[in-house]
Amino acid sequence: MRKPLVLVLMSTYNGERFLKEQIDSILSQQGVDVRLLIRDDGSMDQTCAILSEYASVHENIVWHACQNVGFVNSFSALIRMALESDIPADFYAFSDQDDVWMPEKLITACSVLASKDASKPNLFTSNSMQIDAEGKELDLFHKGPEPKFRKGNVLVFGTEQGCSMVFNRKAMEFYSECDPIITWHDRWLYHICYFFGNVTYDHRPLFFYRRHENNALANHHAGSLEGERSKIVRVYRILFVEPPVTNHVEMAKEFYDHFASKLNPNDRKIFKRFIACRKSIVSKIYMLFSRHFIYPYYDANEGRLLKWLILAGRL
Repeated sequence: MRKPLVLVLMSTYNGERFLKEQIDSILSQQGVDVRLLIRDDGSMDQTCAILSEYASVHENIVWHACQNVGFVNSFSALIRMALESDIPADFYAFSDQDDVWMPEKLITACSVLASKDASKPNLFTSNSMQIDAEGKELDLFHKGPEPKFRKGNVLVFGTEQGCSMVFNRKAMEFYSECDPIITWHDRWLYHICYFFGNVTYDHRPLFFYRRHENNALANHHAGSLEGERSKIVRVYRILFVEPPVTNHVEMAKEFYDHFASKLNPNDRKIFKRFIACRKSIVSKIYMLFSRHFIYPYYDANEGRLLKWLILAGRL
C-alpha cells in the first residue's frame, strides 16, 4: 500500500537554535512520505545556512528565502505556494521551527483524515507535551479530561495549536479564497474546518511543544494565569498593563464578513451574538451564561476570566 504523502509547511525566522532538531523529527516520521516546504521570513542568523545544508542532502526539502512579512502572512504565502506546487500531496501540515514531533504524529493524523469526506475541509489536531529550551518535559498543553467542544466556545477559545494541525487540500482552497488580515492563520483554518467541514481532536500528545524565552506566544497565554504566583497581580497585568495578544471579536467579525453566506442560519446567529457581545447587554449576558459559550479548558474561574477579558476588549 502506498504511503500517504504529506507536505509540511514551515515558516522560519531566526530559528537556528532548535531548527535542526525539528527538521530531523519531521524527516523521521513513520508510515508517511514527507515533503518539506519552507519559507524563511527574513532570518538574520544562521537559519538560511542550516536550510541550505539540509536541502543539499535531502531532495524532499525545498526552501525559499523571502522578505519579512510576519508569521501570519508567511503561512498564508506557504498555503498559496502549496496550492501552486506540483507535489501530489494527500495531506498538509503546519510546522513551527522549534518543536519536536513524535514519530507517529503524521500517520495518526492521516489515518483519521483518510476516512473523511474529501469534498469538505477537514482538520486533525492533537494535544502536546510542553518542554523547555533544554527539552525537559513540563506538562501537557491541555491538562485534565478531554475537552468538550461547542461552536460557541470555538469563538471564545479561538483555535487549537497551529503546530498540531494536519489538513486536506479542500481546507487550503477555502483558505485561499481570502487571506486573513488580522486573524491568525491557524485560527482562520480551524474556523473553516469547524464550521464547514470536520475537526478531529486527539487528546494524546503527538509532539513536544517547546516553550522558551523567544517564544512570545508560549510565554503569554491569552487569559492564562500561569507564570505569576499572585493571581491578583496577573489579572491586573492582563487587564491594564500587557497589550492584548489577540482580538477575538474582531477576528470573528473578519471571518463572518467573508464567510457569512456559507454559514448555516444557526451558526450565523452564534457569530452575531459573539460579535455583538461588547455592545449589547443581551449579548453580554448570553455570552457569559449561555451553554453555547462554555470554555472547554482549564478551570471554571479561568473560563470566566477569559470571557470578561473578551468583553473588556483585552482579548
